Amino acid sequence: MKPTILVLLLSILFSNFAFGQEIIETKASKLRDEGNLKLAIEEHAKVYAEDATNRTNTYNYACALALDKQIDTAFYYLNVATAQDSTVQALNDPDFYFLIEDERWAKLQDKLIERVEAKHGKYGDLDLAKELWTMKVKDQAFYYHIKTVRKIAGNDSPIIKALWELKKKINDENLKRITEIIDTKGWPKKSVVKGNAAGTVFLVIQHSDIETQKKYLPMMKEAAENEEASWSSLALLIDRVNLREGKEQIYGSQIYRNDDDTFYVKDLKDPEYVNQRRKEVGLGPIEDYVKRWDIKWTVEQKEK
Repeated sequence: MKPTILVLLLSILFSNFAFGQEIIETKASKLRDEGNLKLAIEEHAKVYAEDATNRTNTYNYACALALDKQIDTAFYYLNVATAQDSTVQALNDPDFYFLIEDERWAKLQDKLIERVEAKHGKYGDLDLAKELWTMKVKDQAFYYHIKTVRKIAGNDSPIIKALWELKKKINDENLKRITEIIDTKGWPKKSVVKGNAAGTVFLVIQHSDIETQKKYLPMMKEAAENEEASWSSLALLIDRVNLREGKEQIYGSQIYRNDDDTFYVKDLKDPEYVNQRRKEVGLGPIEDYVKRWDIKWTVEQKEK
């Protein structure tokens, strides 16, 4: 595993819906997290047989099927789960990586976009939004597979190394395209592609080399100041750039791994004021954030 673990990775590892029929759904989610997709799929099927109207279960059923590359069945249940949906959540979900090249994916896109635009208004640049959604799926794909292999074979597994090489290839392709977009059209704005698509730009840039990050950081800051980009994402990029330049991070977003597999918040400026700074950019309290890595935050917080 690479030394820095970002909140973006966690957002994927905890992306399944947590509501629905709690006991059975929790069992299915636990099986999925353990890497046992076959049994997770069986549990989802049981819930579906008992209550086909449980959209949460049906959506997660489609996710598990897609991860298991049961493409036809995944499309069937995904269409059931999103039949009344007026969001683009599914179009951003990395669980559906193996579906995006199928012609049925474009049809699903069109159905969801029609409902979204009817409810929330037209996209300024729909083609760009579609491209950014696909880039986001690719950017966040395979973290589940890496997590599963790590549990079974450890961090030094050649399979993990191969997965990271695949991730690097995807990241490089995304970065090449995103820099072309920014350099020709400017920073993709929320008002043009809406929030889900706009957030993709940060995801891609945060994987890049330090010079690229420094180049586009001022553009993202300008966009955030004009409410055209996410302040919370900007905060993460600022922290990452600062650490890579040997400076202290500001918002405590960058978590590093010790040799004994415990974690720590690396080089944080004035830690007693971190929650005040996090609140200003829309981030929650650091003590809640670091619990995800079993870190207990003990620094008493103050306000200026």
